[in-house]
Amino acid sequence: MTKKSTQIMLISLFLMVFTQLTWAQHDIDLTGNVPIYGQESCIWCGAASAQMIMDGYPNPADRVFHTQQDIWNTIQANNSTDATDVAQGWATDPLGLREALRNLNPPPGGTWNIHANTSRDTVMFDILYWMNRNDYPVATLINRGGHWVVIVGYETDIEPVSGSTPTLQEITINDPEPHNVGSQSTMTAAVWYATDWVGPVWYAGTWDNRYVAVIEPPVAKGRVKVGRIKRIGDKIISPQEAVRYARTWIEKLELGKKPSYAILRKKGVKELEPLLVREQIKPGPEEQEKVPHYYIVPFGFEHEIVQCGQRLARACVIVNAYTGQFEEVGTFGKPVRYLPQKEALNVVARSLGRTPPEKLRLRATLMFQPSDITHIRLYPFWKVTAANRVLYVDQLGEVHTTIKPSVPGD
Repeated sequence: MTKKSTQIMLISLFLMVFTQLTWAQHDIDLTGNVPIYGQESCIWCGAASAQMIMDGYPNPADRVFHTQQDIWNTIQANNSTDATDVAQGWATDPLGLREALRNLNPPPGGTWNIHANTSRDTVMFDILYWMNRNDYPVATLINRGGHWVVIVGYETDIEPVSGSTPTLQEITINDPEPHNVGSQSTMTAAVWYATDWVGPVWYAGTWDNRYVAVIEPPVAKGRVKVGRIKRIGDKIISPQEAVRYARTWIEKLELGKKPSYAILRKKGVKELEPLLVREQIKPGPEEQEKVPHYYIVPFGFEHEIVQCGQRLARACVIVNAYTGQFEEVGTFGKPVRYLPQKEALNVVARSLGRTPPEKLRLRATLMFQPSDITHIRLYPFWKVTAANRVLYVDQLGEVHTTIKPSVPGD
C-alpha cells in the first residue's frame, strides 16, 4: 500500500468513525443479563431463543431456566393449527414461541405478544420502544422467517419514545447458532437491514410478507430510520489490509471496552488468518453477478492450538471486503475452529471416491447464504467445485449436496 493510499484510508476511517461516534446518544445493553445458549438440535433455534429470554429477564428473581426439550415440547403443543401454516412445516412459529414464553415464564405484570407488520421500520420501532421501556430481550425472525434470534442491545441517535423517529445505528443479537455453541454479534444498522432483516417472512400463511417479533404490547407509534451503505465495489482489499482495518476499528470504536468483546484487548490475543467470504443473501445469483464480499478477521489466544497447529477463534471482526468499513463484531459461546480450505478439499475428495484432491482440480470458495447449513455470517461454509459438480462443506466438515432452504423458524 502506498503512503498516499494509507493516508486516504486513515482519513476515510476518521470520518466514518467520527460520524458513528457523534451520532450515538442512546443505547440499551442487556448483554449482561441474557445468557448465550446454542441450539441443541438443528431445528431448535426457537427453543434456544426462548431459553435465553426466560433466563435473561431484568430481575434475577424472575429468571427461570427451562431445558430446550421442555420448551420445544411446549412450542409444538402451541404452534398454529392453520392449514396453510401447518403446510409450511414450521419448527417454531410466532404463536408457538409466544405461548411457550407465556406458559413457562410470564413476565410479572405483563405478557408476550406477536408484533407483525409489512413495514420493518414499524416493527423495529416496537422493538426499540419496548426494550427501552422494560429492559426485556426480544425474539425476532431473521433470514425471511428461517431463523429465530434474540435482540439484546442497540444504539440510536435519540430515545425511542412514542411519536419519535429514531435513527438506528447499531444492533446486538444473541444467536443460537452455531449448534451447541451460540454466538453474539453487534452490527451496524445498515448491515442488519442488508442481511438478517433484508426481507419479510416469505413462507405462505399467517405471517407471509411480514416482519415478526415477539415482544410485550405497549401502545406507541413511531418509526425507525436506518441509513444505507454501498457494500459492493470494483476491487477487493488484501487480507493484510483487512487485518489493519479490523485493528483500527477495534481501537476507534473501542470494541474491547464492551464486556461482550473484552477479549479483543486481552494479552496474548492475536488475529488468525482472515477469511474472505462471498455473500449471497438471496438464493440463486449467477457466479459472475457482483455481490457483497466481506472479511472475517478472527481473534484468539496464541496458546489455544488444536490439530495441525491451528488456533481457535473466540471473537471476530467483519469488515467490508471492498472498503474496509466496519460491519460486525461477534463472539462465540465457546471457542470454534474454522475449517481450512485444504481440509474442505480433502473432505470433498473423499466423498467422491478418495481420489487425491489435486487430480480432481477442485476449487473452493467461502460463501454465506442463509440456509439449513448456516444462518450467521460469522460461520460461513465452503463451496467446492469439481468439474460440473458442486458440493458444500460446513465448518464441522459435513458435506451438503445442495443449499436447502431453511425450515421456517428452525
